[in-house]
Amino acid sequence: MVKSFLEINFDNKNTELKLLISKKSFEDTSEKITKELLKKIAEISEKEYGVAFKDCYSKLLKVSQKDLIFIENGILLINQTFEKITNNFLTLLRLTQPIYLKKELSMKTDIIFTVLTPNNINTSNKLQLLSKISSILNRNNIKKKITGIKRAEDVLAILMNA
Repeated sequence: MVKSFLEINFDNKNTELKLLISKKSFEDTSEKITKELLKKIAEISEKEYGVAFKDCYSKLLKVSQKDLIFIENGILLINQTFEKITNNFLTLLRLTQPIYLKKELSMKTDIIFTVLTPNNINTSNKLQLLSKISSILNRNNIKKKITGIKRAEDVLAILMNA
């Protein structure tokens, strides 16, 4: 069965600046333990995008400061690359309570986006993609809108129309 994805195209001429998003890649959770949150992200990534759970989870456990983008409004963007994917994908976890993803980080988060990109993505394109996503997530009231929405499709509509 071929999955259908929603797309966010940041540049119609450059396919490396396109995000594919599954409606089922957005989830709400009451988890408070970092390892359990990372497992959820890995489970979603495997189920929706074909990224092996073991590969994803082990990479997420080793996530470092360079893989994280904290938006001033408390949204966290995790950025990871994988060998066996050919597209850019996005996941979202909304937490019922804010947590520190890593003890050494000074900001709590309750909204975690994860961008999965192919290992062979051009560095310039990857930086553009992360910049464009970050600027959307940094807009006024975006966190309030994402928090208040019930359906994944509505979150996607906000991202696509931002």
